[in-house]
Amino acid sequence: MSSVSPTLRATGLSALAIGSVLALSGCGAITSLLGGGNVFEIGVGDCFTESEMDAAFAGGEVSDIPLVDCAEEHDSEVYFTEDLPEGDYPGSDSINTSTEEICYGDNFTDFVGVPYPESEIYVATLSPTEDSWNRADDREVVCYVVTDGETVTGTLAGANR
Repeated sequence: MSSVSPTLRATGLSALAIGSVLALSGCGAITSLLGGGNVFEIGVGDCFTESEMDAAFAGGEVSDIPLVDCAEEHDSEVYFTEDLPEGDYPGSDSINTSTEEICYGDNFTDFVGVPYPESEIYVATLSPTEDSWNRADDREVVCYVVTDGETVTGTLAGANR
């Protein structure tokens, strides 16, 4: 457990997470042009190593997230997905607000077992970009947990930390 106050931790981690949303969603436009691949099919219970995903996205032409069996070592696991409402692209601020509401509240607590500000586990997300929204009809927000430099085997569901 961190010795930093929960409010300060939540504020700092929210800023970090929003940066992750922007960094990862910026790659969504590239993958949406490619079509196919599992980036549009990733779902609850999928596990991966975030550094491998980041490396795949860094290449700029990726449509697959390198998934691993959750029984193997990994540091990330998808715990919740939700489609945003149909309609015109609502703007990145609206997407970021919706993503934060979806991923950091009850859905996180229900999965991990403790509220996000009290947890040792981090949240990262994938969310639609304007391009993926318009070209690929992408409305899905993907929430995943990430351990901090620790690999695990099995699920992080009910980790209570």
